[in-house]
Amino acid sequence: MACLIWLTACNRESENKGTTDPPMDPPNDVVMNAYSFGELQGQMIALNDTFVLNNKTGSVQLEYLYRAYAEPVTFPASGGGTTTLSATAIYAINDMVFVTWHIPSATYGGAICAYRQSGIGRYTFTDRVDFPEADYFELAASENPGDGYYEVFMVGQRDPDASNYVLENHSGAVVTRIDYDFINDEFWEASAKELPLPGPAATDIVAAAAHYFVITGDGSGGSIGGLYQVDRNLGMVEKADQVSIDDGVALIIDPTSQNVNAGINSDATIYALDRSGGNYRISRASVSYDYTTDQTNFVGLSPYSDNSAGPVISPIDDERGDLTWAQGSGAAVSKTDSLIIASGYEGIFEAGSTMGGSFNTATNFGPCLATEFDPSLGVLYYADANDGVRVVAMGAYASGNTLNEYDLIGNFVPPTDNNAGTVLPSTFYIKEIALYRSRNIALATGDAGVYFLQKLNGN
Repeated sequence: MACLIWLTACNRESENKGTTDPPMDPPNDVVMNAYSFGELQGQMIALNDTFVLNNKTGSVQLEYLYRAYAEPVTFPASGGGTTTLSATAIYAINDMVFVTWHIPSATYGGAICAYRQSGIGRYTFTDRVDFPEADYFELAASENPGDGYYEVFMVGQRDPDASNYVLENHSGAVVTRIDYDFINDEFWEASAKELPLPGPAATDIVAAAAHYFVITGDGSGGSIGGLYQVDRNLGMVEKADQVSIDDGVALIIDPTSQNVNAGINSDATIYALDRSGGNYRISRASVSYDYTTDQTNFVGLSPYSDNSAGPVISPIDDERGDLTWAQGSGAAVSKTDSLIIASGYEGIFEAGSTMGGSFNTATNFGPCLATEFDPSLGVLYYADANDGVRVVAMGAYASGNTLNEYDLIGNFVPPTDNNAGTVLPSTFYIKEIALYRSRNIALATGDAGVYFLQKLNGN
């Protein structure tokens, strides 16, 4: 069992991982550029392009409709002209879709954009904030209905030479909060807060037990990662496991484990994907929060499964990864053989059904950067980089259409009709997929922008 450390001490000289109490920096000023509403016009294009997937004989046809396209964010370039940013992460909550962007180069720079689903198939670009010193790779949000805003948390890396944080072992990893006023449809820049973490980059964030949990890593299988518990106000890192995580990749909550008794307690089970050298592995932790004592119970991660017995997953090459709960044949969503691992070049794996066991090979249609499960159709969306989106049969769809699990149903095709005569990007490089409000899909396509789709069948 991993031990926990509290990051509260002011000064330490030792740098031994898992045994130190690194000093904390207070939340620093977040460097950002905001925009007035008039400066944000013309960055959304309405679409009306339908495509059908029916590659498998006798299977139910799946039909989708492109509804809108969000143009990529651009920054002024130092030598003149502009630099195009890459869409990296999508998070939807109620009628809002938040997207983070970053400069796809060695320099720092990122942004967050807000899009409102203003009707069936209609989207409005409402606001944008730029962060010239930081890249953000994932995000999460929660609603504060009493105050009329969403609390948006972004994780990534900030230029350590610019931030001047002195936290021990910090080399860029940060978690940043900025609130979105959903009454006036704008980010509230004065709310922005930031907290540095040990390590080079924060790579994922989830909400559990009335707190947020952030995983960090270096993207290369190194040994400087950790799992950190932070409060909503980003006042401090409250607890951390710096022993179990080497190169943190992704986090997910078991959807059947979440239990909230208002005013009494809140608990959940967290699963973490990380890499140690060339070995991928899954760990898990049970966390709980007691409202009466204002204390969390988080005793560190326990090893669950890995690929040490094969298959080999390589190369790492700074590739993205993902975790998704998906129902396989005869499996409940709470079973870990339904926990799908996106592992880059090696496709997807199942986390396995036994503590201390190995991953199960699922399928490999090409580099998988992210996945998303559609429970209404029983299909898995597989982000296949330059080859777009693969749609894969899972338990419900496979059994209902006499297919095998992980059979390929078909591929998304890029839109051709934009209703406005504007030439759409020629590339269709899918980095992340979000399914929200049961029928809506958003695709982050890197520096080619974001597409918004609607399912025309299923629930």
